[in-house]
Amino acid sequence: MSKIRDITKQIAGKHSNEREKAIALHDYVRDKIKFGFNRYFDFSKPDNTLDLRVGHCNPKGELMTALFREAGIEAYTHFVVLPKEALKGAVSPNRYWLIPPELSHCYTEVKVEGVWYNIDSYILDSPLFKAARAKLSEESRFIGYGTHINSTIDWDGRSDAFSQFDKDMMLEDHGRVDNLETYYRSDRYRNKIFGVSLNTLSRILGKSLESRSKLYLDKLRYDYSAN
Repeated sequence: MSKIRDITKQIAGKHSNEREKAIALHDYVRDKIKFGFNRYFDFSKPDNTLDLRVGHCNPKGELMTALFREAGIEAYTHFVVLPKEALKGAVSPNRYWLIPPELSHCYTEVKVEGVWYNIDSYILDSPLFKAARAKLSEESRFIGYGTHINSTIDWDGRSDAFSQFDKDMMLEDHGRVDNLETYYRSDRYRNKIFGVSLNTLSRILGKSLESRSKLYLDKLRYDYSAN
């Protein structure tokens, strides 16, 4: 976890108060780790996610929590269940059928200057967020492309902020999860297809999954920025 220490020192070390440190770390995860699916899927550890510079909600959430804690900011990973429609358009149509109807999604509970906030606004990188919101607007849809129409990727350290989660979308609330590997192997974990964990499929597909996801999402980012 030396990378976590180094990055925390580099990013949070520039700021004197807790709120500024928390915001800086949030923006680092949002801007430096692209939204996407890496070869380790939910089993991606913070160092893996940092090395690959890509991750979806759960790896980015685990990384976010690790950075906060390294900076001395109390934080926890909180799991909920969301409908698969949240990812419609963020995954190619010929792979969308592989996504289970319900998804395990995490956000971060973080305590800043004595007050608790709930955030996942670090999950979508800015280029993808802008493209996704534009597509939702064009298609008159509330949810899809990894986000929803009321989302934000900006966090002021004084409020809740979500880029993917919305209370109206929540199917189940699983609360704080301390041991992620145990949770991913439990019956509550939804990221499975035909009873097989998506972590297993990702291990089999490996770099192929990673590269195809990158190409698909980069096209979405590029097509929007080129317009």
